[in-house]
Amino acid sequence: MSRKNESTQKAVMREMMKNYLKDTNTNVHDGADVKNVMRDSVKTFKLGSY
Repeated sequence: MSRKNESTQKAVMREMMKNYLKDTNTNVHDGADVKNVMRDSVKTFKLGSY
């Protein structure tokens, strides 16, 4: 679901993150969890880059 005045790119990124958290059964409870998810995401993107 898109938020009011949210860009298409941001809405897509939000959906991708929601799916990632669901697929990996990851729960985010605090800042440390967010940091870990972001670190893992960056690693994944770097592995996919050429």
